[in-house]
Amino acid sequence: MKILFIGVFDVTRQSTNTSQLLSFKRLDHEIVGYNYRQKALHIGEAERDKELVSVVEKGDYDLVIYSKCNRVAEQTFKEINKHTKTCLWFMDPLVSYNEEMKAKTALVDYFCCDKQNVLEEAKNINSNSFYVCEGFDPDVDRPIERSKEYNVGFIGTLYGNRPAILQQVNHKVNVVSNAYGVAHAEEVAKTKINLNFCTEAGASDRVYKILGAKGFLLTDDWRNREAQLIDGKDCVIFKDLEDLNEKIEFYLRNEEARERIATQGCETIQQFTRLNWAKKIIALAENIK
Repeated sequence: MKILFIGVFDVTRQSTNTSQLLSFKRLDHEIVGYNYRQKALHIGEAERDKELVSVVEKGDYDLVIYSKCNRVAEQTFKEINKHTKTCLWFMDPLVSYNEEMKAKTALVDYFCCDKQNVLEEAKNINSNSFYVCEGFDPDVDRPIERSKEYNVGFIGTLYGNRPAILQQVNHKVNVVSNAYGVAHAEEVAKTKINLNFCTEAGASDRVYKILGAKGFLLTDDWRNREAQLIDGKDCVIFKDLEDLNEKIEFYLRNEEARERIATQGCETIQQFTRLNWAKKIIALAENIK
């Protein structure tokens, strides 16, 4: 299959689109990446959109995948859709699923997202809407040998109620807000208990990245989690602040239990690689007329 993937790409693999593009290549598809944000910086959005239409007209593509593509004009979507099958990939939580994204959902042949509540909204707009787990990049989010420097850690941005929660944790929490790529896996490896807080009824890719790196994950719950991970076997779920502190104390005292759960979680999560993400995107394309 010949594919044009319109997204954001880099050499450090901080962007998920980079590993997704490489996954299509590993599946032996002919794929071209188009960095729509970088192009807009160089030639402006209007010229970028004209160029996109021209690239599709000349490329004879079997499939065009839009990765979010905010600020790409709706008319550009319409023109591209005249020439090939199209898919809109949306990885963000429901709060970011705005009117622009909803309008574009209606314009494509099929829509794929990483959050169940986004899926519920999208199905009202486009019946060809599907949940596809974004997962993790096993070449980057992999087990790394490091000594344990921290009892408890959180990798991510502190917004919403997160600062208030962390202030009430009985142990000092090492917060890292700028770890990407392999640096993320290294931070996981240095931490006995890796915390996660879900957003908008869905798991962030932090869940998959921590487990892929064989980290012990202590997280609040999200919808349909049990379809992927088992509490107490692959990860540990806390219910409230009191439960969070109790479970931190318990698992800090029980290294063997931590290691067992981290090992099982790493094994279970292998079904949610970016390669499997790419396989599902292609399978959907083949089944949609």
